[in-house]
Amino acid sequence: MTYQGRKVFTAGQVLAASDVNSTVDQTIMVFADESARTTAIPTPTEGMPSYLLDVSQMQVYDGTAWKLIAGSGGGFETSFLLMGA
Repeated sequence: MTYQGRKVFTAGQVLAASDVNSTVDQTIMVFADESARTTAIPTPTEGMPSYLLDVSQMQVYDGTAWKLIAGSGGGFETSFLLMGA
């Protein structure tokens, strides 16, 4: 996987397909469960994060399998509280 860096958009900038394609893997997508994630993302990209509601876990795709991110499992809301949001 080639890291593209953080994309910064400016107000009024036209969002090109290439911009979306290069940044979509940097978002955290939320799914009801593994089945819903597999349906939505049949071919994940290495480094892609996701959050599963049924088990309250943050996972990342390592190029071969989805792996639990250490320390997750406290719930999405708890994560925001810990970050100070």
